[in-house]
Amino acid sequence: MTETPLTTSWLWKDGEELNGLKINQDKQKLEWFDGVGCACGDSTAEQTVAEFRQRGASFGNPPQDVLAELETALAALEL
Repeated sequence: MTETPLTTSWLWKDGEELNGLKINQDKQKLEWFDGVGCACGDSTAEQTVAEFRQRGASFGNPPQDVLAELETALAALEL
């Protein structure tokens, strides 16, 4: 049986914007992306896992399925 790979990055639509999130395992941080795909440059924010657990997402409004998958990934990575 093939094991399903762990998801560590997500994209979702928030209004007219496309936002994203990636777990940076090397830095042990969450990287949030605003307006993915626009030519306006990198609009990103880094957040520690502890900050995320205390305050929630740095920006945007990630859907519940993304947040659930994020929690699963963080637990599997022991972050």
